[in-house]
Amino acid sequence: MAFGKLRRPDSSSEGKDSMVGVDIGSNSIKVVELAYEGGNYRLENIGEAMLPSGAITSKSVSKGDVVSAVISNLVSKLGIKARRVAIGISGEAVASKIVNVPRTLLRDDMEKLVPDLVSTGLRRNVSGVNYSYIPLFRRNGKSAEVPVLIAAVSKKTAQGYKNLVSTAGLRTRVIDIDAMALSNAYVVSCAVRGEKVALVDIGASVINLSVLDDGVPFMLRDIPLGGQWVTLRLMEKFKITYEEAERIKCSIKGYGRYDEITSVFADFVARAVGEIKTFLDDGGGGLARIILSGGSSRIATLPDALGDATGTSVEISNPFRNIAVSDSRFDSEYIEHLAPKMTVAVGLALRGL
Repeated sequence: MAFGKLRRPDSSSEGKDSMVGVDIGSNSIKVVELAYEGGNYRLENIGEAMLPSGAITSKSVSKGDVVSAVISNLVSKLGIKARRVAIGISGEAVASKIVNVPRTLLRDDMEKLVPDLVSTGLRRNVSGVNYSYIPLFRRNGKSAEVPVLIAAVSKKTAQGYKNLVSTAGLRTRVIDIDAMALSNAYVVSCAVRGEKVALVDIGASVINLSVLDDGVPFMLRDIPLGGQWVTLRLMEKFKITYEEAERIKCSIKGYGRYDEITSVFADFVARAVGEIKTFLDDGGGGLARIILSGGSSRIATLPDALGDATGTSVEISNPFRNIAVSDSRFDSEYIEHLAPKMTVAVGLALRGL
């Protein structure tokens, strides 16, 4: 397991193989292939493939062969030749915490200290997990203590995710946590020096939350709530299949009982906004903006509701803002539509380059 902040590629990375970010979600597989050349990042491939219901639940893989087949078919369909991939894990599978460590310990004693932090801070048995850490140095920071992000995931879970991509013919170079992937996408796409910002990714089953100060995370949390909540409520309310509920969730046009459907969305928005606001209130305020990403960020009433509740400007993520995208190869409307839900995949690909 190796996670961390973005390290911009040096000249030795020029012209080398591209990197594929694979976001393995509960609802779909998102893939982004990036290259680095001439001091710039370039989009090589992008795509999404839906997963059948129950293939992954709360980041637990229950149908590994099915998921691997979906990944393999998507990579083949897109014509991706690169084999190196970066994958992300979030939700209940990950334990993470930011702790303050004396600066004097970082250079010589950190490797010895981390197992104890994993055991006491994360309450995980060191022998049963893969763990990693990264010092979160602040610009011009000279304090006696340095915040350090530590994270751990069970060896079984990590190996399970590696098996998914290896069975699909790919090679895992990086296993990251989704929160750090979001941070890296932000740094490349729209970071503002000295800004305090909240990154909110609303996926199918998990909301990834992080607050950054001058590009450095200091609060992280995963909340077990996402767009599948809407799907399940629609199934229950109208006695319909998972696939039918997904179609309604994506577009309610032409479907009757409009008021009943919109009430389900309203309930979800209220729950999501409440959870997000509670988290952000712990951050002490002073946010310049909130950046929304993930498939469920497109729910029409969500940005305004979140902005009203927090008193903060809300915008939709575009992780391709500073990445070269060929107009001759990619339809601009297609990229714009996919952009918010591809933020984690972009961040993963950036980490691997």
